Amino acid sequence: MKLLLVCGPWGSGTSAVAGVLARLGVAGFGPYFPIRDERPIREQRWSCSYELMAFRDALLPFMSENTVSLKASVLPSQVLPGLRKLRACIENKELGPYDSASGQPIFLKYPLSAVVIPEICRVFDTKLVYVLRPFADIERTRQRRGWRATTGEQGARIIYWSMFQFLIERTHPIMLLRYPELLTDPSRFAAELAEFAEVGANTKDIQKAAAFIW
Repeated sequence: MKLLLVCGPWGSGTSAVAGVLARLGVAGFGPYFPIRDERPIREQRWSCSYELMAFRDALLPFMSENTVSLKASVLPSQVLPGLRKLRACIENKELGPYDSASGQPIFLKYPLSAVVIPEICRVFDTKLVYVLRPFADIERTRQRRGWRATTGEQGARIIYWSMFQFLIERTHPIMLLRYPELLTDPSRFAAELAEFAEVGANTKDIQKAAAFIW
C-alpha cells in the first residue's frame, strides 16, 4: 500500500499540505481529529487537522504528546501490530472506499509519527513529505492557540531531529517543502506534490488543489 506520510510538528503547516493532497485525489479517509482555533471563522483557512483518528489511535497507546516520545519502557517495534491493523482496516474498506489493487496512494499525518518513521515504513510503501517552518513561527502559532509547550518550538526541535535523522540514515523518497514558500506559490507546490505522489493530476486538479491554499 502506497503511503504519503506528511511529517512535521504541530503548527508547521502539515494540515495545509494534507489538504492539498486530499484535493489531488490522495485518499485520507476520516474521521479526523478536531482542532480548536480562536480566530474568527472568516480568518481560519484550515479548520481540519487531517489527522486520521484511527492513525492516532494506533500510536497513542505507546507515545506521549507531553514528552514527544515513546512512553517509558516502550520499544518502537511495539507500534507495529497497531499499524498493521490499520493497514488491514484500510484494505478491508472499513474506513471508506479504497481499491488497494489500484495503486492509489493514501496519506497519513500526525506529528508524533516522526518518532516511529522506520516502523511506519516497514508496514507501508512510504514516501515522506517533510514540512518545514521556522521555529519562531511555530511558537507564535502555539501561543495564539494556547496549546501546551511541546506543540511549539520545544516539540518541533524533537520532531525535526527525528525526521532528519531518518533522512540522513535511510534512502526512502523524501520531499522537502517549506511552508512559507507554499503560501507564496501554491500552484508550483501542488504540481510538485502531484508528481511526487504519482497521482496523474491534470492542470485543473492542480489548480483546484492550489486554491485550497489561496
